[in-house]
Amino acid sequence: MSNVASDIVRTRLKRWFEPILEDPGWRSHLVDDQAEQLLAWGMAQVEQTAVRSQNLPDEDAEPLLEKDSTAVRLVMAGINDLMGTIGKEPEFDLVDDIMTRVLKNLRWLTNQPLRPDNLRRVSQFNQARSTEDRTAAFQHLLALIQTDTS
Repeated sequence: MSNVASDIVRTRLKRWFEPILEDPGWRSHLVDDQAEQLLAWGMAQVEQTAVRSQNLPDEDAEPLLEKDSTAVRLVMAGINDLMGTIGKEPEFDLVDDIMTRVLKNLRWLTNQPLRPDNLRRVSQFNQARSTEDRTAAFQHLLALIQTDTS
């Protein structure tokens, strides 16, 4: 990657990832180690879009970066919300609703069908959630949102 291209990637990454960092909604239910792992995942996703769009003019790259950074922010917030349900009995099936949103936003981000093992990951998260194993629950969620390129 040339210096100009790497400067473009860095500038776009900073512009589109910084707002995610400033939004407290993605980490309030996470311990520091979990927040760092989720942050690394999110940054990798936005950086990937910045790299893919580095040869595009700003007016063509911005819609892609806006879409993907929004999807990343929503997935991260959904993971945080799911972690916030551990140890609480929701009034209605909030967990399924949040999980559905996470999976929809993941599809929006990747533009691909969900992976076949996602159902197993959801089940594993629900088991860990029911036993209040926060560490296992988070690891299952992190595995759930892994994309082929992350």
